[in-house]
Amino acid sequence: MEEMLENPMLQPENYLEGYNESISKLRNQPEVIAFDKFCYEVFEATEVGKKFLEFAKERFIIHSQITRGNADYPTDCIWQEGFRDAYRMIIQSVMSHQQRIKAGA
Repeated sequence: MEEMLENPMLQPENYLEGYNESISKLRNQPEVIAFDKFCYEVFEATEVGKKFLEFAKERFIIHSQITRGNADYPTDCIWQEGFRDAYRMIIQSVMSHQQRIKAGA
């Protein structure tokens, strides 16, 4: 009898493969983990840090710092997005470290 070949189109998707690759890459980058932990300790583990992050979200992420109709409006939009992104990166670092704590890593 003829041996059946596996059809790659019928194989189940391994959804955890991408996560496992990301985890193994992070293990080779301790500076990323150290930064996440630092952000967590400064902005989540202390009441002052939590309050600062609340103010930053309210003032810099949610509300716009630019004026419509300004001659430099397109340039200001790009600048504002970059400015917001710095705060988003801090928030993401805090969340990443919280996930590591929950995972027991």
